[in-house]
Amino acid sequence: MKEVSAEPVKRPDEAQEPGARPVQFTADPSLPGFAGFLIGSISLALYLVDYSVAANSLVASLPIMVFSSSILLLMAARWSMRLGDGVFAAIYGLFGTFWLSFAVLSVTLNNNLLGEFENIEQRAATANFVVVWAIVIILLTVTTLHLPAVFTLLFVIVDVTLLSLFGSINQAIERTINNPTQPGDPWLIYVGMVSMLLFILVGMYIFASAMNAATGGKRLPLGRPLRKRR
Repeated sequence: MKEVSAEPVKRPDEAQEPGARPVQFTADPSLPGFAGFLIGSISLALYLVDYSVAANSLVASLPIMVFSSSILLLMAARWSMRLGDGVFAAIYGLFGTFWLSFAVLSVTLNNNLLGEFENIEQRAATANFVVVWAIVIILLTVTTLHLPAVFTLLFVIVDVTLLSLFGSINQAIERTINNPTQPGDPWLIYVGMVSMLLFILVGMYIFASAMNAATGGKRLPLGRPLRKRR
């Protein structure tokens, strides 16, 4: 992760012991960025855990996706751009717009704008949405191998999650066609759930590393890049 050259922020209101060094805080776009990433991811994971519950609705996650995840990520993207860090500006921007577009998808699904609930047309539209984002994040994974290894790990797990969700939607379409009375849950959805929980844990690790450094500690080990820089 690119080091931020911002001046440390001193807390004048904090009580200090005589002779102790004042606590210094540094500014880092990854703090709002990965906070937004985690909020949206945890919200979606909780929805997927209750995937088989008919009353469960994605609309309940809209306030989190739009007013928390998207705003924090786009704010981090803007902040990174102002610091001259185009790579992380692109990363935060991509994930921020993902949550915005996913929120729009949720509204259209729950208002039957893409077909009746859980019919083939609606599932096909959702599959198209997922595969587009899977292609983009796979490209992001391949082109950011110069970053510390933990970011590559995060992107790879996100890739697995998106591909698993895409496969589960296609399984659901096939089962709806072949057995419309008892389609059942696609098994790939459980792969997507597990991989989503994994990338949430990796995101928590990155966020903890940034927060620890920003509050005067050391960054947690992020791993060596898979590709060396020239």
